[in-house]
Amino acid sequence: MKVAVQLFGPLAEQAGRSRLEVVVTGSTVRDVVSAVAAAAPALKIDRSVRFAVNTDYCESSASVHDGDVVSLIPPVGGG
Repeated sequence: MKVAVQLFGPLAEQAGRSRLEVVVTGSTVRDVVSAVAAAAPALKIDRSVRFAVNTDYCESSASVHDGDVVSLIPPVGGG
């Protein structure tokens, strides 16, 4: 299935773009993250990154369907 991936902040900078499409063989956010890591090996996706499917925050075990948008959201700092 094809899934669009939105990257924010430093993840977008590392990838050199804020959006990409990946083909996923599994059906979870974790599978999407694996596909993104293969497509953009410069990305540093660690445990602090949060996820959303379409507009809902979720865990890496959440289901993903063809055409969904998965967002990878790094922590935000500042004051």
